[in-house]
Amino acid sequence: MAMDMAEHKTLGYALRGLQLIFAIIVMGTDGYAIHVFHGRTVYEHFEFGNFYDYYGVPDAWGFLMFCAAWTVLIVIFHFIVGISFADHALIGYVRVAVEAVAVLSWLAGFIAVAVQISTHTCSSGKNSCGSLKAATVFGAFEWLLFMVTAASTVMLVFSSSRKPSVSTTPTTKSGAAV
Repeated sequence: MAMDMAEHKTLGYALRGLQLIFAIIVMGTDGYAIHVFHGRTVYEHFEFGNFYDYYGVPDAWGFLMFCAAWTVLIVIFHFIVGISFADHALIGYVRVAVEAVAVLSWLAGFIAVAVQISTHTCSSGKNSCGSLKAATVFGAFEWLLFMVTAASTVMLVFSSSRKPSVSTTPTTKSGAAV
């Protein structure tokens, strides 16, 4: 049993390490795509007037960068929590909530960027497309890693045998408190 727990802890650290590495890769590739993206100014003509509109970096690219930064914070959180707060029930529920937010964020992030790859924002002639595709692929792998760690965290938190606290109030034979 003790060897089994040590193997699971080693596997957990390996998965968290992969999450950290993939987050750094996504930060680098997405950051490069954001850096080399050139916005454009478009002259808009409407019935009520004309104006110049500037199209900058798409919001989905920034959201993918947020997901990567959030992942770094999550890995640090799980490392600290795993060392010092292993037996607290509230921390277990916080871990499940953090994992759920991460899973949903990565799912939304890589899909939003993948949708924009085929649009005019990322055409084949632009330099940012290759790195954006790499960021999307690593974002999808990051989502899969978080699915695995979220499932293991949920199983760990909800299957752990926490003993309910016992009341110290003396009771009578009828069950009423004295």
